[in-house]
Amino acid sequence: MNWGKFALSFFLVALLLSLELIAAPQAMGMGASNSSVTFRRAVVAWYDEKGKLDMNVTWVNKIIDFTNLTNNSCVCSNCSASNASANINVSVVTLYNMTEKREQLLFFGLNFYNGTFNYTMYALVYHAERSQYNFTLVTRIFTDPETGGYRVFVTGMNIAPNDEDRVVPVGDVIITADNLTLSEYYWTLGRVLMGLGRHDVTKWIWDKSAHELRHLSHLVRLKIPEYNQEKAVGIALTFDFSVGCTGCIALAGFLCTVLAEGVSGYLACTKACTPFCVGFIGAGGIGFIICMGVCGTTCNTLLRVIIGAGTYTACQIGGAYICEKAGLC
Repeated sequence: MNWGKFALSFFLVALLLSLELIAAPQAMGMGASNSSVTFRRAVVAWYDEKGKLDMNVTWVNKIIDFTNLTNNSCVCSNCSASNASANINVSVVTLYNMTEKREQLLFFGLNFYNGTFNYTMYALVYHAERSQYNFTLVTRIFTDPETGGYRVFVTGMNIAPNDEDRVVPVGDVIITADNLTLSEYYWTLGRVLMGLGRHDVTKWIWDKSAHELRHLSHLVRLKIPEYNQEKAVGIALTFDFSVGCTGCIALAGFLCTVLAEGVSGYLACTKACTPFCVGFIGAGGIGFIICMGVCGTTCNTLLRVIIGAGTYTACQIGGAYICEKAGLC
């Protein structure tokens, strides 16, 4: 294992541990109806010389409360993040699209550029609707500005059980310290979740998530092999969470505003989630990143509803309709 990357991984864990996202009681007192999620563990995973998966698990138990999140949100056009990117052009190319009745896999190439700047990255979006749950995953693949090679995978994934008794409003942070291909990365995340869920309250949700990750690993290897050559380290935020009805309606409003501006589907969620999560910027960069991960998976669910019903029709009826169709209200 590369010890420099291992040290970087522990530095990220230290940030999580030192960050007081919000003062709150222990998670055991939190019901599934609350608009909050407890990030329980930070995990660093790597393979030893014999190929055995090792994990270092650090308990975090930090709670992020989304109840008053929209009160801290700014109007999208006034957000500093939006202003900072005003002079950068964005080109989005769909490199792969598999859309079936209960499953979707999208892979995008994104190019950010202006007169003095040019940067390419990639994004993968996966969504599955199963009889017992829905699963959504968004991975952003950051590249080396000079070589274009993969540098880091950043993933947010969410499982939403249909049975409320299965809901466990928690999350875990997983850092993969080895350089892995994209399919190996998803396979490894699945193995980590299987280990975390063993003899734990998260067993059902993480076992189901691991099943989807193994399936996604196969899809990447078979369907987009040309984008499965480069290797990178990774960080993933996995959770079982809903932003709640009020938060969902607010997010749907941001999303409709962004879509009305002509922003493309994938970038629409990134732009809509920025004002939704801006309240966490003051709490620290990690808090904002976690919020963007939670928001991104929910936003992609809303985006599917809006596109399915027709953007103009869905947004004219309003956020309550969109969130009801998404099963979030």
